[in-house]
Amino acid sequence: MNHIQILKRAFNITKNYRALWFFGLLLALTTASGSSSSGGGSTSSSTNINPNFDWQHPFSNFPQISPEVSSLLVGVAISLGCLLLVLIVVGTFAHYMSETALIRMVDEHETSAQKLTIRQGFRLGWSRPAWKMFLMDWLVGLSFVFGFLLLLAVAALPLLVWLTNSTPLHVFGSIISGGLILLLVLAAIAAGLAATLILIFAHRACVLENLGVRASIRRGYQIVRSRLKDVILMGVMLFGIGLGWLIVSFIAILVVILAAALMAGLPALLVGFIVGLFTSGAAPWIAAGIIGIPIFLAVVIVSGGLIGGWQQVFTSSAWTLTYREALVLKQVKTNVELPAADSAPTAND
Repeated sequence: MNHIQILKRAFNITKNYRALWFFGLLLALTTASGSSSSGGGSTSSSTNINPNFDWQHPFSNFPQISPEVSSLLVGVAISLGCLLLVLIVVGTFAHYMSETALIRMVDEHETSAQKLTIRQGFRLGWSRPAWKMFLMDWLVGLSFVFGFLLLLAVAALPLLVWLTNSTPLHVFGSIISGGLILLLVLAAIAAGLAATLILIFAHRACVLENLGVRASIRRGYQIVRSRLKDVILMGVMLFGIGLGWLIVSFIAILVVILAAALMAGLPALLVGFIVGLFTSGAAPWIAAGIIGIPIFLAVVIVSGGLIGGWQQVFTSSAWTLTYREALVLKQVKTNVELPAADSAPTAND
């Protein structure tokens, strides 16, 4: 398998096949599910402590919320929860539809050299394989989580010695359990990487060969097992390219933020200045924010999504080409071996 040639071909497809950019954008926006939360604690010296504070009833000084306001807050919370649920459903649908479209459009381009439109890509993405890929990921994910929790419970069994009063048993059980949990974490990481590679090819088997969920997983496993060296090498190369792209993307995002601030700031200042000619106070700033903030967010989100979309298109194309190459090599190997197997009885006759 010529990995360099596959990467070059994926790069050319990403550069020249612009209809793929739209689905890469959707895939990037719906893949960015990682979030981080940070909390900070504040410390205060004794000079900031209110001597009249009632420590026995710390919430007695809080303002009382009327039932009407409470009902309004509950309604807003429920509405936001429903909106979040709708966004999750729509995002999940867009994710698998976009992935299906990318796989099929690249495969069609390699087969017939035809470049499909975005509308045709929607038709290819709106299909049963997208739903089957969703079920496939949930099946593998739930199985992985259930197996990990089960093994984690087994690894934690030596901690039951803490129910006794023996200190040596406490130490011995903790050491054994800690070692087992460490081995389990390392095994889970390796299993997660293996499952990811299998799912990459299982998705393409589902989309391109129209296989069922279990059949696609079996096909993905067969390809990874038969071409293990090539698959691992391609994964390592794409991982390295991804790290380099991450650095480039960080610099590009900084430039985009500066450009977005300029593009949003000028009309916002203009609107704020015009409103300030007729009113005073916070009204000019509010008007400027209403104009500037949507422009800034739109430029940053679309540009950042497009940058991530290019990577999604490149990575998806590279894996699709790898899948096609693996099938070709498998077919060639089968065709070579079959005559030898058939000719053996003839020679003996």
